[in-house]
Amino acid sequence: MTVSVEVVHAAWGVSRAESVRDALRLQGCTDRVVALTHDLSVGPIDSFDPAVRRAWFEANLRSDEEPCEEPADSEAPWVEATAVGVHPVHWVCLSDAAEYACFLEFVFRMAGRPFDVVDATGLDVPGAGRVSSIRSLGQLRPAEIVAAGLAERRRPYSRAESDAAVAAWTRLRLENAPLRVLRDGRLVSVPLTHFDAILMGQASGEREPLIKLVARVLNKLDSGLDQPGQGCSYELLFARILALGVAGALEVTGSGPGMRGYEVGGPAARRSNLGTT
Repeated sequence: MTVSVEVVHAAWGVSRAESVRDALRLQGCTDRVVALTHDLSVGPIDSFDPAVRRAWFEANLRSDEEPCEEPADSEAPWVEATAVGVHPVHWVCLSDAAEYACFLEFVFRMAGRPFDVVDATGLDVPGAGRVSSIRSLGQLRPAEIVAAGLAERRRPYSRAESDAAVAAWTRLRLENAPLRVLRDGRLVSVPLTHFDAILMGQASGEREPLIKLVARVLNKLDSGLDQPGQGCSYELLFARILALGVAGALEVTGSGPGMRGYEVGGPAARRSNLGTT
C-alpha cells in the first residue's frame, strides 16, 4: 500500500512565498506554500532566540518606518516546512544573500532527509526588449514565474549537495559574523563595517539628503557595478552612515528621525564647513 506524502513548498519571506503560491495556482496546483522567517544574512545566527536577534537589530540597524514584527511564533513556519511526513520543495535564488542563507538553514534543519529544490539562480527573463538574469525570486511576478517555466526546474537535492550545504552553514554559524554576503557564488562572513568603504566613496563633496546617498549605493550594488545580492539593505546603510558621522568619517547633520531628516557629505563637505566658520 502506497502512503501519500503531502508536498509543501517553501520560500524565504512573505512576498516571495505569495508569488510562488500564486504561480502554482495559475498552473492548477493547490499545494501549501510556507513563508520562512528570519533574514539570516544579517545578525547573529548561532542562536535564534528572538530577544537576542531583536536586540542586535535595534543596536545595528536603523529603520525609516515602523519596524515590521515577525510572527508571534517565528519558528512555526520552519516546523511546518521541515516536518517529518511532508515532502518539502524549497524555492530559492542563490544570488540573493538572504535567500541563500535561509536555504542553508533549511538544509541544516532537514538533517539529511530528502527534499526537492527549485533553483532560479541564473534564470534569464525577457523584458523591456532585453534578456536579463534575475538575482532574486523577489524580482519575479507570478505570471513571470509561470512563463519562465520555473516549476519545471524542480529536482531532488542530492545527499552530496546536502552534506556540502550543512558544512558551509555550520562554518558560518561558528563564525557568527554580523553580516553574510555573496562572493564568487558562496556566502561568506564579513564585519559590520563591510559597506563603509563604498558609502564613503559614494558620498558627495557637497551635502545632500542622506536618502540620496543610500539610494545611490543600493543602485551601485544592484546594477552590477559591484557584486550584487550582497545582503545589503537600506536599514543597514542608514545605520552605518550615522555611525560614520559619529566617527567623523562623514559629515552628517540633522535630527531625523528618518532618512529625510538628515543631510550627509564626504570629507570635502567637512572642509567646506570648517572654512566658513
